[in-house]
Amino acid sequence: MNPLIPPQANMIVQIALLVLLLVSLGLKRRHKYLLHGATMLIAVLLSVFSLLLIMLPSLFSLEIIKTQPLHILSVITLTHVAVGVLADLLALLLVASWVLQPSVQKCARRKRLMRITLWLWLTALFVGVLFYAYAYTNLIP
Repeated sequence: MNPLIPPQANMIVQIALLVLLLVSLGLKRRHKYLLHGATMLIAVLLSVFSLLLIMLPSLFSLEIIKTQPLHILSVITLTHVAVGVLADLLALLLVASWVLQPSVQKCARRKRLMRITLWLWLTALFVGVLFYAYAYTNLIP
């Protein structure tokens, strides 16, 4: 595996996304919905760029998925991809609907979908950390 962008750089991007997500949730709790939406827009765009420019090229360079699809690294990777892509697609849908809405109050109708997206995003992040630990460190044998 020889990615164009070092995995450590992507891990920094993912940690920055987590911080941005937590800041955005704090803004929502303080009823600063416009700022919450703006920070989520930034987070979603960063996540999609990370997916397209870093993660997908890295995925396509992983030979183990083709040669050993049931290997633990393959399973972790494919789980991360499935959950992460679903989270990004839902996040894009939510952000697009927010940008296209003239009223912030209409976003409240999507609260359940927002929570599901949050949990999918956090799950993808957790599985991505497992992938990183397994593929690039000695933390998981």
